[in-house]
Amino acid sequence: MRVGFYNHTSEISGAEISMLLTAKNLSVTTPVIFAPEGELIDRAIKSKIQVVKIKSYRARLSKNPFQILKGILGTIYGGYQVSKAIKTNKIDLVHANSLRAGIMASIFIFYHKVPVIWHVRDIPPKGLVGKLITFLGEKTIKALIGISQPVIEGISSISLKNKSYLIHNGVKIEKKEEVEKERLRKKIRNEFNTPLNSKVIVVVGQIAPWKRQEDAIKSAKTLFDKGEDVYLWVVGEAKFRDENVLYKDNLVNLVQKLGLKNRVVFTGFRNDVIDICCASDILLLCSNNEPFGRVIIEGMSQGVPVIATNSGGVPEIIKDKYNGLLYEVGDVKTLSDNILHLLKDQFLCQNIIINAENSVKQSFTIQRTSQKVEEVYRIVTSM
Repeated sequence: MRVGFYNHTSEISGAEISMLLTAKNLSVTTPVIFAPEGELIDRAIKSKIQVVKIKSYRARLSKNPFQILKGILGTIYGGYQVSKAIKTNKIDLVHANSLRAGIMASIFIFYHKVPVIWHVRDIPPKGLVGKLITFLGEKTIKALIGISQPVIEGISSISLKNKSYLIHNGVKIEKKEEVEKERLRKKIRNEFNTPLNSKVIVVVGQIAPWKRQEDAIKSAKTLFDKGEDVYLWVVGEAKFRDENVLYKDNLVNLVQKLGLKNRVVFTGFRNDVIDICCASDILLLCSNNEPFGRVIIEGMSQGVPVIATNSGGVPEIIKDKYNGLLYEVGDVKTLSDNILHLLKDQFLCQNIIINAENSVKQSFTIQRTSQKVEEVYRIVTSM
């Protein structure tokens, strides 16, 4: 069976990494990646996955009527392009890697006549947009995969929920040896002008208001004021929206205001996130309503203790004080206390690391994810 994985953008983020890993680890399915030319296609080729380059369109959120119309027309154009490619390449099943990709793969289903699965990786929108997406999904798709329970619960339609499947993201288990970790620690800390003996906290993800990187910065200030020799690495870039760029500017200003210019490093986008985690001491996730938190399982798999918000899909990964620490969104005091607790209590820290590694091996391997995805394929194709 030939499954066409469709991604509407060529840019790389957690969703694209998850898709590539899933496709590469399918056991009885032949994956074909459909995407615009760019880094995603390049990575797929390196992974020896068949690719089809297609033209696409990325609609931007806007209140401007002209931009809204342009976005609608662009989405229709993109949908037609992918539908032609699906039909031409004799695909048996379409696996759309996001809601937007799902919309574009579904609007011309009458033309390509191939079953469509939506892989939903964000909390679905509400309001009129949400209703329109739900209507399209009810009429066109055979199944919906959600990466966490909150994602599936965000679907208001009973008929869509009845054909929804919870499948968590997975990682490839390749724990780095201690010698390699030490090499990375020296290399990356040297790059970021961070002393080897200092404690490093890292927060990873797109720079955006809902990711709440400011909480990590404020916690670093609290710890520094208490005499702790700590550094904070903010890994990620502001993209997709103007408000994200403005938020990045606000973060830089906050660092200046708090006197942390020499203690906070903005790394920009990085391809070596796992290496950076290995060079740090604690990984943070400060997001409000994170759909899943792929970086959490990446860090856990490498023996890096994680502190994250008790919201979204995070509690499906972390059990507080067992394989990580949880705190409520925006509670900077508890976040700071948790960081200090891990830095001071080595017994707790080691227990969390051991339990976290076991949790990933038991529940979040890419082999498990790919196996569950293929189970959905079998159900859909037997309908």
